[in-house]
Amino acid sequence: MLFARLICWALLLMGVGPVAWGAPLSAPEAVNMARSDSLQVRTVPLGNRDDIDEHVPISGPWLLVSTVAGVRTWEAPSPVRPRTLFFHRPPDDMKLVRRTDADQSWQKARRVKHDQGLQSADEADSWDFSTRAIRVRRAGADGPPQAHEYAVSYTKAVKREKDLQRRFWTGTDHDFVQRSLQVDDTTRAGLFLPAPAEVAQPLQIEPGAVLDLTALLLPPEAADPGVRSDGAHVRGWLELTGGERAPLFDIELQAARQTIPVRVSLRQWAGQEASLVLSTTAGDTTELDYVFLAEPVIYVPSEDPPRVALIFIDTLRPDHMSLYGYQRPTTPKLDAWSEQAAVFEQARSVAPWTLPSSRTMLLGTQPERWSVAPPVHATLGDAGWATGFFAGNVYLSSNFEMAEAWGTHRCINWPQGSVQVDRALSWLDAHPDRPAFLVLHLMDMHLPYTEPASYRRLFAGDTPEILASDSFLRGELTRRQKELGETGKQYVRDRYDNNLRYLDDQLERFLTQFDDDDLVLIVSDHGEEFWDHGGLEHGHTLYDELLRVPLIARGPDLAPGRLSTPASLLDLTPTIIRATGIDHPPTEGLALQDLSTGSVEGAEQRPLSFGRPLYGERRWGSLLGDRKYHTTEGSEQLYDLSADPHEERDLLTQGLEPAPWREITGAGLSRTTRLGFRLVSNRKKTAISAQLQVPGGVAWAYSAEDPINKGSAEVDVVGDVVEVHWPRRNSSTHEVFVVPNEPAEAVLAQLILTVDGEPATAHFDAESEVDQSTNVELWSAGNKRAGVHLTWGVVPEPLEEGSAVGAFNAEVAAELTALGYMDEDDEDDEDDEDDEDAGSPAESPSDTTGP
Repeated sequence: MLFARLICWALLLMGVGPVAWGAPLSAPEAVNMARSDSLQVRTVPLGNRDDIDEHVPISGPWLLVSTVAGVRTWEAPSPVRPRTLFFHRPPDDMKLVRRTDADQSWQKARRVKHDQGLQSADEADSWDFSTRAIRVRRAGADGPPQAHEYAVSYTKAVKREKDLQRRFWTGTDHDFVQRSLQVDDTTRAGLFLPAPAEVAQPLQIEPGAVLDLTALLLPPEAADPGVRSDGAHVRGWLELTGGERAPLFDIELQAARQTIPVRVSLRQWAGQEASLVLSTTAGDTTELDYVFLAEPVIYVPSEDPPRVALIFIDTLRPDHMSLYGYQRPTTPKLDAWSEQAAVFEQARSVAPWTLPSSRTMLLGTQPERWSVAPPVHATLGDAGWATGFFAGNVYLSSNFEMAEAWGTHRCINWPQGSVQVDRALSWLDAHPDRPAFLVLHLMDMHLPYTEPASYRRLFAGDTPEILASDSFLRGELTRRQKELGETGKQYVRDRYDNNLRYLDDQLERFLTQFDDDDLVLIVSDHGEEFWDHGGLEHGHTLYDELLRVPLIARGPDLAPGRLSTPASLLDLTPTIIRATGIDHPPTEGLALQDLSTGSVEGAEQRPLSFGRPLYGERRWGSLLGDRKYHTTEGSEQLYDLSADPHEERDLLTQGLEPAPWREITGAGLSRTTRLGFRLVSNRKKTAISAQLQVPGGVAWAYSAEDPINKGSAEVDVVGDVVEVHWPRRNSSTHEVFVVPNEPAEAVLAQLILTVDGEPATAHFDAESEVDQSTNVELWSAGNKRAGVHLTWGVVPEPLEEGSAVGAFNAEVAAELTALGYMDEDDEDDEDDEDDEDAGSPAESPSDTTGP
């Protein structure tokens, strides 16, 4: 019965079988030129500047901004455009160098110490930076900086600058022109037409159609600020049948970041076939003439266009919402609004942290398919919808590929809800007559809690003396949790509730912008642990305080009411596609319209799988009905949520069989999942190698992904031998998984494990049954502090396409640390003198660590 049910769900997940569609939100015809397959690229220059050096000089002008204790701070426009959102330390590869004379090469110039903040204003020979400026501090006697005395070395900015030159671009002309580009905190899709360039879009002009775009000159990514574009012209015209040319607009861009909106009626040519031509020409020179036409679209304005809003509240657990039965009135306005909505009481995330969860929301598939399957906003953009994403978390930024294919994507770190709502409302006001899909991301429920002063004492009292201030991060709380006591822990929960009530008020003014014909979805990416299972914050376990999320849906074909049917973040994209009627590839989720009306037979028995923690060893699990399964480090647990909602009593200790749950988890992941083996090395300072001979051969073997990029292992399979090498300065428990062709239980006694050439020892009695439900050490070499250990492992099949979800990006390491996702450096920069491999270079990053 179970097997048949899994087969049925597998067919559903592959898109097999009939699909019943409701009445979609209607949208007029539109052509999004930024994503049009029929766009013709006629001319593109090879480049708009000469050689691009790895050191970018600063010519000035330098302005004196302060004098403290004889030290003067001078400021000049920055020659590079960073992607950082905080500025207390530069990206890893961003450096300022100073040369002592004009003939000295930049390679021999002296590196200047970075020191951020007002407290360093009296420290000569140091520097700091912001989005657009470089500041240097010098002794007063040195006078002002000279032109080209300083230069910035910033590899990523130089690479981005080269990507603005066609001669360095490795893709096609279409890829070069049709792209998303970022200025400050905003990324927009459009046409990159560095002068001189020309493109043409074939059209069948609809009655009432208009052309809408925004023209701007992009600032360079890496160039001497003393060198600027002298301006460029942008022209548009129609090429009509018979060769007639009908001018539409002619504008001049004079300075970087200058934006000029263009809106032209095509009404007089309605019904005709034509080509819309967009052309750029240079002034006296083509130097840095980076013309970008943002969101160019031809569409028919509508008096009441369809709209879809996805409100994404980071770190919100439903059991702190009065909507879900919480004793405090934390969401009174949302409670009232939700009376006409479908409220899903058993919704789950696919991971306990932001990036994989948000990707699944927009894909309708497992998050590893981000680079393979099209996200829903790309499909809507192809159909001419305006698309906007207003994000407040670095994991939702362009550094993690989250800005691609959006018409407008804006990301700042830690904005208050009022800022995000204002931005979203302004965007809606800018698209009053066009179908629009908007994602509003709210960060207020995430540490540190920053509710306005008027909400500060709504539920929380005085700040415990043990905390330094009202604003605190995970690191401070985990270091002081013993001293916090229950009173201090309750204070943290109370502050969380304050922020929820604040968001409830902010959401009220946003939700009033939508009517009954619009689709509005409210969801979270994950919850938050408040010491429920001994931990804090999120990213580390698969318990329901992290995986259970609120999910509220209101719109056409959604039956209002409270539903106990299990739902998933996988279901958001199918819901949006159902509502809009846009063609989209099959997804793995189900439309909430069907779940709300009960029209999917057996939906209560759909397996929902999850995993992908941010920190620690790999974890996987699944939910089927009221039963919830977890596995990590070779151990397995099973809980009955109806009788044990806090997941405290493991049913597998009562003799239940775990094997079916491995199949169920695999079905929910769309990946075969089997019992195999797990190898870990506890040796951190030195490299170590192991060889595992597996009778009957190996089905698959791979190194576990490490989202924070702290551990790695090289894995090769040669015949029936798995060869593993862990480099030095590695995570102390980086895992390698091995699944035999034969059942793992059958080959256990015949395994041969050697470590650095030495035979390992078996730790089980081959004549006795081995417990598979706990983290039993089966083989080991060395000892528990320095060696290799083999245990059971429940292992998903490696991906044939797509990739693991990585959480580390060196360019925004400071932001990840500031958010509490990464800790400060915990490893010495200098090699340990006693390290037997001290002569070899470090082979894995040492600048971050998880909890």
